[in-house]
Amino acid sequence: MNRDTAPSPLAGEGWGDAARDDSRAAPAKSQPGNVTAPPHPTAARPPSPARGEGKGAGLVPARVHLFDTTLRDGAQTTGVDFSLDDKRAVAGMLDRLGIDYVEGGYPGANPLDTAFFAQKPTNAAKFAAFGMTKRAGRSASNDPGIAALLEAKADVIVFVAKASDYQVRVALEISLEDNLAGIRESVEAAKAAGREVMLDCEHFFDGYKANPDYALACARAAFDAGARWVVLCDTNGGTLPQEVAAIVAEVAKTVPGDNLGIHAHDDCGCAVANSLAAVEAGVRQIQGTLNGLGERCGNANLVTLIGALKLKDRYRERFSIGVGEAQLSELTHVSRALDEMLNRAPNRHAPFVGASAFATKAGIHASAVMKDPRTYEHVAPEATGNLRKVLISDQGGKSNLVAELERIGVTLGRDDPRLTRVLDEVKEKEAQGYAFEGADASFFLLAKRIMGEVPTYFEIERFAVNVERRHNALGELVTFSEAIVKVKVGDEVLISAAEGASGPVNALDVALRKDLGRYQSLIEGLRLVDYKVRIFQGGTDAVTRVLIESADETGERWTTVGVSANIIDASFQALVDSITYKLVRAGATA
Repeated sequence: MNRDTAPSPLAGEGWGDAARDDSRAAPAKSQPGNVTAPPHPTAARPPSPARGEGKGAGLVPARVHLFDTTLRDGAQTTGVDFSLDDKRAVAGMLDRLGIDYVEGGYPGANPLDTAFFAQKPTNAAKFAAFGMTKRAGRSASNDPGIAALLEAKADVIVFVAKASDYQVRVALEISLEDNLAGIRESVEAAKAAGREVMLDCEHFFDGYKANPDYALACARAAFDAGARWVVLCDTNGGTLPQEVAAIVAEVAKTVPGDNLGIHAHDDCGCAVANSLAAVEAGVRQIQGTLNGLGERCGNANLVTLIGALKLKDRYRERFSIGVGEAQLSELTHVSRALDEMLNRAPNRHAPFVGASAFATKAGIHASAVMKDPRTYEHVAPEATGNLRKVLISDQGGKSNLVAELERIGVTLGRDDPRLTRVLDEVKEKEAQGYAFEGADASFFLLAKRIMGEVPTYFEIERFAVNVERRHNALGELVTFSEAIVKVKVGDEVLISAAEGASGPVNALDVALRKDLGRYQSLIEGLRLVDYKVRIFQGGTDAVTRVLIESADETGERWTTVGVSANIIDASFQALVDSITYKLVRAGATA
């Protein structure tokens, strides 16, 4: 559809005075789908067809673009706070996964996001900055919000504007015309600055059901002004899949589907279903978040959507995405790594990637799965990097372990007996509370120790920590921590002490790194950059898991894990692993 020839939704319509009427959206009729027996989940699957190579004569899979808003909308999740380093790490994960757009946040709204947009963190993915359209009563060229967006090192500017007459009148308290003018002028300003532009049409579906003409006018205003994408938002999450399909089909008569996106919230548990319904109805961009992070009940879960689009025949034969087969096999790792970063317990029952997604208890189900996995599995767990729990020692499980080891730089063949020992050790450690998805350095050391490739650089003979609350020289009541560590390096016994007001773990860290004899020069640039604690079970005898992120003078970062009923002991385990990893990577010898 040409921007200049498509009919305007304003022609002959009294949209400005339309009454609020939820009955104006035509309901969609459910279309029965073809039901076919699924292929064996462990059988070799044909690759998803590329452009021009679709299944059947002339069928070309439509390209669906994935837009991740974990770092913006996902950051609104209760209890989620991204640091600057966290944001950079997540952007890197998304980039490697094959996501097309990574939305980083709201530059100018807070110092963290402004700092994040000082440098582009992605290579292949387009980096997107989010912000409001211009304020009513001022020009786009004099709007500080738009100025901050244009100053950001972003490939794409994403504006948000209300597409509901009710929201414009009640929430913004401006005229409907002023809202449309804000959309047009903001998009034109960003377009003139050479940026790709999107408009998130906030409250679009609710607005359409009440006053379709005005909702369409907002969408068309952005498109006519030069927006590459017009994103239809189910902001309150109350729209159902049949409604989404019907409304998208109507919108596509005004704005081409190749320029439409869907942004769904999960307040009815339908965000993933709504996103898929929108794609079938014509949209070609899906917005979502890793693990469904987001305000209230969350956003559409991009992890689940990737699994469905890549592995379900209904979608993989008709649509293509930027996530390849190798990247798909990293999906479980990405999902769990994010949870570890945020110190959240992973959802064991998450589709495709949860620890229980392919778990079967003993009984007739387990017996059937051991005979033929497709009896109780809709896809192969290996496709997303997951494991089948019943057949814990099967070749599929070993294949995944080999792939994970290769990812961190450890080479072990599937027939190597040491691989079974690594698998058994991982299972035993996980039963104790360890989790290695977010602690690659400890996983590396576990495997290398079994392979006999980790020298004994030093031995901890004892350590002690004392925490004391006392008055300082200014008469202020403060808490001081003191740590003493006794280490044996070869034949030399070294005792180091440290104290400070930054806590017992910091004191231990400083004391341990204070003097390691002949290895001291190799760890001079080592520093602790992040520390996370998770408590398992309840009560005062709970098991504690500690994750410590370290960095060195080269900028390399790594994470180690420790588990104990004692938080100090768990922390010390992770600290020792951190130093050992640094020495191994430096090629130190015992």
